[in-house]
Amino acid sequence: MGSVLKLRDVRHRRGGREVLAIDELDLDAGERLAVLGPNGAGKTTLLRLLAALDTPTAGSVELDAVSTASADVSLRQRIGYATQRPGLLSTSVIRNVELPLRWRGFDRATRRRAAQAALERVGVARLADRKALSLSGGEAQRVSLARALALEPQLLLLDEPAAGLDAESRQAFLDDLEAALAGRSATVVHVSHRADEALRLADRVALLVDGVIRQIGTPASVVQQPSDATIAKLVGYDNVLLVDIDRSGEVLIGGAPSGARLTAPPGPATLAAWGAAIRIGPPGGGPLSATVKRVSPGPGHWNVTLAAGETLRAHVPLNDKPPQVGEPAAVQLDLTHATVISAERAG
Repeated sequence: MGSVLKLRDVRHRRGGREVLAIDELDLDAGERLAVLGPNGAGKTTLLRLLAALDTPTAGSVELDAVSTASADVSLRQRIGYATQRPGLLSTSVIRNVELPLRWRGFDRATRRRAAQAALERVGVARLADRKALSLSGGEAQRVSLARALALEPQLLLLDEPAAGLDAESRQAFLDDLEAALAGRSATVVHVSHRADEALRLADRVALLVDGVIRQIGTPASVVQQPSDATIAKLVGYDNVLLVDIDRSGEVLIGGAPSGARLTAPPGPATLAAWGAAIRIGPPGGGPLSATVKRVSPGPGHWNVTLAAGETLRAHVPLNDKPPQVGEPAAVQLDLTHATVISAERAG
């Protein structure tokens, strides 16, 4: 199967500044790519180029070997785009979903069937006759998604589709989005600044920082082997800090032994560790001395912040009694819940 989407030497400038620089990116037909990056990384700019709404300053974007820079109506009709803000009109929900089908010349009966089916796919068919401007934020996001899906697009672009939703609404929305995409052949590009959202929906994840793709791979690979400290923070590691590896392979945190040893060249490195990697014990019960600075409940665990030459963030099971603020403690690093990025990769 050949690539359906191809970017080559893409550069895009805005206000005299280069905001996107992608040398090469290919997507196969039916592939789902998540683009994960902080605010201002260039994620929406990338989507607008893919949607043929903007033309790159340099380079090429091709859909099925056709340049989007010279895109005609037939190419645009194969692209569905759910923007970050739903942008619904002050008419009924179903008329909003029908709108792009009307622009494409479909008859009323065909429009209505396609719109109703799309609303059912995202779980809001009951809202078909409601005024769109009376919807909640979560409902409006679903209607925006249905409007993009109604086209049965070859390329589906999703810009922070769950933005602004509370935790419960976000979970329900992502469940329905995953179900709506199941069994569909559309190529999907989904951008987000949230790791949990991006990693859940993707075959591959592209980490976009300052307009440049810093790493791309499967969700598992980018989580298990982040290429540098910035990527480790983006995918959600609780601790990302500089360490030293001594000649015996001991990992030193703040110059002190951590209890973890590995086979690696001596010198500086970056440690990326989940909260579960930071094991807390009584004073003298581990190689690294620390002081408890903050304790707060989290989802299924206590969040414990420690000062140990460096600031460390640990997770303690919620059923365990957490240490108290101000208490001394001992810390040991468990590398089964961490990865050490070599000096060459630390950047």
